[in-house]
Amino acid sequence: MPRREPMNPMNRPTLLSRRKVLGGAVAGLCAVTGKTAQAHQDLTAESGRLIVAGVADSQCGRWADILVPALAEALHVPPFTVTTTTGWDGVTGANLFDIQQEQAIPPAGLIVPGRAVLAAMCGDSRVHYDYQRWVPTFLSHQPMVAVGRASLHRSLSSIIKGQPLRVAVSTYAGAELPTLLALDLLALRPLPVPGFGTPSAAIDALRAGTVEVIQLPFDGEYAGLMASLQEDGFEPLFANALPKDVFQHRGLPPDFTAIYTQERKRAPSSLEYDVWSATTAACAMKAGVMLPILSSPSQVALWRHACQTVASQQDLRSHARDENEVMVTGNACAAAYTLMMPDVSVLMALRRWLSLNIPKWRDTLARRSGPPAPQQNPN
Repeated sequence: MPRREPMNPMNRPTLLSRRKVLGGAVAGLCAVTGKTAQAHQDLTAESGRLIVAGVADSQCGRWADILVPALAEALHVPPFTVTTTTGWDGVTGANLFDIQQEQAIPPAGLIVPGRAVLAAMCGDSRVHYDYQRWVPTFLSHQPMVAVGRASLHRSLSSIIKGQPLRVAVSTYAGAELPTLLALDLLALRPLPVPGFGTPSAAIDALRAGTVEVIQLPFDGEYAGLMASLQEDGFEPLFANALPKDVFQHRGLPPDFTAIYTQERKRAPSSLEYDVWSATTAACAMKAGVMLPILSSPSQVALWRHACQTVASQQDLRSHARDENEVMVTGNACAAAYTLMMPDVSVLMALRRWLSLNIPKWRDTLARRSGPPAPQQNPN
């Protein structure tokens, strides 16, 4: 009889039993659930602190009062510890957020105004952060309006008569920068006069004849202030807002692009216009919730969903309506923030424009404010 070789257990065909299939499925489900739970634990561990780039009474501080508790609830984490910072433009808080990312448990997020982004664009020496490495999850948007003695659709040459157009600004590279760039694009020779950091101070300077142009936020007080200014002969010149801005259906004056096209009979297409667009987008951001660049995809997704959820709550909607701001979340938030990250050629053009003009502006103001030249004796 032929000899039969015994069967090797390793060569025996393996049959998938129902028990093995169910066991594999349960193991896979447990792995996915474990990863989700771990991501949530990481989020909970790292979300104990939020930094507000501004004082408690700033726009970011007021947003934080209602936004932070709502976010903690939407994220299902313990209440956040909020750290406010000094400074009027958010640079101090943004620097603190960047430095503390090296800690064992870094801050979970940053609530920052667009002026901190503008400072980085301009190459401010105080800036030690890279705003392009932040991940936006929430933005509050509000445009600005340039106001002057006469509207720009009239004869520009008859308005300025060859003289520089004095513009009230907080600083040379402050939030009024879009207005300066817009007037320069219209060849109106803007001359910024620094030291007017509040709307009330700028309005007083406009009425006193110290300046010819000011910039006002399109906030809840704009309608009343503009009505009073119109009684004195002042008009809105243009809005520092990008085309198709949502506020165009809320009484916003014509945007600068439309005014430029009207005056020049062509659409703007220069590098300086790209600079204006980027700075306008930055200055329109009144408050933004940012995550660090090393946030995991699960964290980013959770925060974005939470921001979309809280933006529909009545408290936040009421605050946005009172401040005349628009909340931007989701894909629209990412797209809006992308407008603040132009090509490097645009940033270099902005810094070159400032480096060329700031010395001229200072010299012009020094000559105007200096003592009169002594009279020579004709005898």
